Amino acid sequence: MSQTDRPWSRREGMVRVGGLRLHYAAWGPRAVPPLLLLHGGAANTHWFDWLAPRLAGAFRVLALDFPGHGQSDWPRPPRYRMGDFVAAVVGFAEAMGLRRLDLVGHSMGGKVAMLLAATHPRRVRSLVILDATPDVSADGLAEMRQIGTRPMRLFPSRAAAARAFRLIPRETVVPAARLRALAARSTRHRGHGQWSIGPDREFFGRVVPQVAWPLLPRIGCPTLVLRAERSSILSRQTAEMLRRAIPGATLHEVPDTCHHLVFERPAEVGRAIRAFLPGNSPGQSPGPRAIQGGGG
Repeated sequence: MSQTDRPWSRREGMVRVGGLRLHYAAWGPRAVPPLLLLHGGAANTHWFDWLAPRLAGAFRVLALDFPGHGQSDWPRPPRYRMGDFVAAVVGFAEAMGLRRLDLVGHSMGGKVAMLLAATHPRRVRSLVILDATPDVSADGLAEMRQIGTRPMRLFPSRAAAARAFRLIPRETVVPAARLRALAARSTRHRGHGQWSIGPDREFFGRVVPQVAWPLLPRIGCPTLVLRAERSSILSRQTAEMLRRAIPGATLHEVPDTCHHLVFERPAEVGRAIRAFLPGNSPGQSPGPRAIQGGGG
């Protein structure tokens, strides 16, 4: 069995960055190029549990819990600007000894990846943007602010916390069993027999969006944009604008999937990423259908 075909299991770790303990997950061997996965807002590393093993082997796959998310510390006072997340990724890379990496970002993680590739070009060898926009809609921001007004709920058991799990946005084609597994894995033990679900509530009320459009022409690495066909976040028109704004970017669409494509269609997304990333075998089928490639 080759390293590429081996069923790699998930490993856990912690690093200290800027006074915070940041949690990460890892798959695959150490002596291969690093591939860093960045999750969306209010998500965590478990969003990649079905995708990461498909990328491991040829790559050392790492997934980072952003500050305030998953098992990472919550910054106090709250610091949830896009620049804070970029700094967290750079600090994580330095702590892990990652000089140059391939970068995959979903949703908010895709925006962070865009900003990182534009402002720290020597760190990023290639970029994959998964159903992410360079800005945020007024409706989306208003919904987040409204969630931020609610107090954090604590539950008497992991199962009770998992029952409160909700996707944002809610549209999904994920199998019910996979969604239940994700919900259970997204809980956090708060001590004294109490459990929570989701990120720091301050994230919703204090996250500061950043419009990335002006920085996109500065991205110089090979870039793949994957859009979910049924996405309510990234329209086909905006995806095409995104492709044109990033020099040499390629755009593909994953059929019959919603915004949460990383665990809805992990096989198709994994094939597309592996076919795109440097160091993989040429001639692999990209899986999703191409809309248009090349420069704009």
